[in-house]
Amino acid sequence: MYIKVKKEDYTIVRNEKANAEIELTNVVELNKILNELIESGEKKILIDFKNIVYIDSSGLGALMAAMKKLKERDGELGILSISNEVLEVFTATKIAQFFKFYKSM
Repeated sequence: MYIKVKKEDYTIVRNEKANAEIELTNVVELNKILNELIESGEKKILIDFKNIVYIDSSGLGALMAAMKKLKERDGELGILSISNEVLEVFTATKIAQFFKFYKSM
């Protein structure tokens, strides 16, 4: 279950479930939230990875698609509090270069 929190000029999207995964069976919910935020005019979105322990290619695809939409609107998508293990997936697939990573707010 994802929640949205407005903080300063960012909207943070966070999965509240411990040991959560972003993968094929649940990426639809994340896609829906990101698309709603983008369509409503949000320009700066952070995905909080504090509780995320795994991401697959469908999750990476969803993040890339959202990032592309935001860039078209002069916005940005950042990644917050990512673990080294999950960051390795971004690095291994060579898409880490497209995101801004933040350790904390």
